[in-house]
Amino acid sequence: DRLFQVVADQGRRIDVLFANAGGGEFATLENVTPKHFDDTFDTNVRGTLFTVQKALPLLNDGASVILTGSTAATTGGEAFGVYAASKAAVRSFARTWANELRGRGIRVNTLVPGPIKTPGITGLAPDEEAAKSLRASLAQQVPLGRMGEPAEAAAAALFLASDQSSFITGTELYVDGGLNQI
Repeated sequence: DRLFQVVADQGRRIDVLFANAGGGEFATLENVTPKHFDDTFDTNVRGTLFTVQKALPLLNDGASVILTGSTAATTGGEAFGVYAASKAAVRSFARTWANELRGRGIRVNTLVPGPIKTPGITGLAPDEEAAKSLRASLAQQVPLGRMGEPAEAAAAALFLASDQSSFITGTELYVDGGLNQI
């Protein structure tokens, strides 16, 4: 709210909005609690929806809206069902909003990262030894044999933000080293 208020108070507009909400925890079906569900959906789904909604009056016609999805939305990874469902909702938002905002020429796309070396990945593990094992396991699953770098995901986001992607909307751009492609 403060950010959008500052933009409005300065008489400015928004050309690119990157709604990069994400967070989750491992929990198998029998261990999911209402708090786990609410925390995940509040961050990933509610946060994304209301960020974009509040930005609408400030978005220029022809703006680019980028949402953060996840390969988890389509893989069915064990103990990650609530997170996966929240990211599937985000994917659905992008498709719907691309249709709803087409009259203003606003493009809405989803950036879909695979395992990227971020604190979020490390935070899924209870300690550094488990984090090291998790990173190694994830790297083995990726056809390129490694986890992605944050700069690689950023480059894809910059592409979606730029005029180079002017004929792309409602799509998902996978930055996953081939994880969901092969």
